[in-house]
Amino acid sequence: MTLISIAAKGGWLMLVLLIISIIAIAIIIERLVKMKKAAIPNDRFLNDIKECMDNGQAEKGIKICASYPENPLANVLAKGIDASTISVEEAERVIDTTAKSEVHKLEKNLGGLATIAAIAPLIGFLGTVTGMVKVFMNIEMTGGGVDISLLAQGIWEALLTTVGGLTVGIIAILFYNYIVGRIENLAREIEDFTNHFLLDIRRKR
Repeated sequence: MTLISIAAKGGWLMLVLLIISIIAIAIIIERLVKMKKAAIPNDRFLNDIKECMDNGQAEKGIKICASYPENPLANVLAKGIDASTISVEEAERVIDTTAKSEVHKLEKNLGGLATIAAIAPLIGFLGTVTGMVKVFMNIEMTGGGVDISLLAQGIWEALLTTVGGLTVGIIAILFYNYIVGRIENLAREIEDFTNHFLLDIRRKR
């Protein structure tokens, strides 16, 4: 028996689990790619931004940030540099708003991944319960005459959905927690960098 043929014996709920597992994998890959692009740029980027602010070259600093269009810190600093020409208070407000928006973007689709992690085991248990109901219905239809081999086959086929559901759920929750942890760390790093940025602006004023 191949893995596919074994999974097929789990019934139509195994197809449901297959579909949501594909969705989960798509979300995981898309978020991991996004997180890679969102990593804090190298020290050269940060030094260039500091140099621009020290020399009063706000436009040059914004252009440097624009070269990292998918990076949250670069987007936050670009808005902060632009607002700093008005006032420190305005820069602080804009940075706070932009940082929250960027973190929200990083969390995109994670709700779907969390939902899959929660419902996959339940779908598996549902498949097992309905499978066991069919087993006992067949026993009743045969008048109580039980073929042990057929009974065992019916039970393990029913348990397949539980195995499938738990597998999908465990993988989904592991990646969900990993990605959430990465986002929290990145949010703290953004906060640290922007605090230093605002502190430098205040010193110059």
